[in-house]
Amino acid sequence: MNSDLPFTMRRMEPRDLPAVLAVDRMVFTDPWPESVYIQELYFNPKAYYFVLQLDKPEQAHKWWAWRTRSIPELLGFVGMRVELSKGHISTLAVRPGWHGFGFGEWLLLTALEQLIEDGSGSVTLEVRVSNYVAQNLYSKYKFKQVSRLSGYYRDGEDAFLLRTGPLDHGYQQLLSKRRALLMEKLKAWEKEEVNL
Repeated sequence: MNSDLPFTMRRMEPRDLPAVLAVDRMVFTDPWPESVYIQELYFNPKAYYFVLQLDKPEQAHKWWAWRTRSIPELLGFVGMRVELSKGHISTLAVRPGWHGFGFGEWLLLTALEQLIEDGSGSVTLEVRVSNYVAQNLYSKYKFKQVSRLSGYYRDGEDAFLLRTGPLDHGYQQLLSKRRALLMEKLKAWEKEEVNL
């Protein structure tokens, strides 16, 4: 990521678990127990988890000067795994109150790029039928509905199973374009914030 940004993406480490679990509980009505993350981090060699971490507080206050409360270190996380030659995004969360900055898209891009690097031919994920914001994001990355999973979530809500097409050269070009657009958006937004 660009070094001018006050945050970085990095591999999740065991020391991140308390913050990840806290965000998981804030975002999801059926959060994962710690044991699932431990299983994925320690015992699944085909699982990849990343955190979006704030690492330049002095720059963060320039970007988010309108925030009166302290700025959290962990802004979000994403988890994925490779199952045979197919990738699966198992979780993606952005801390409440920090939506609309493009962090969810950074996390999604990171997951897709990692899955391509690991040889995945396509990617699947599940999304709540009521989560229109996430569905809109996934459609930008050519995820298409494969099926509707009845009662998938603990509260009884259905999920859509989504899948990309082949992660070929054309798809990789799409990712490059989306990354460039997101960076332009962030740079434009930073200028706007600084001028407030």
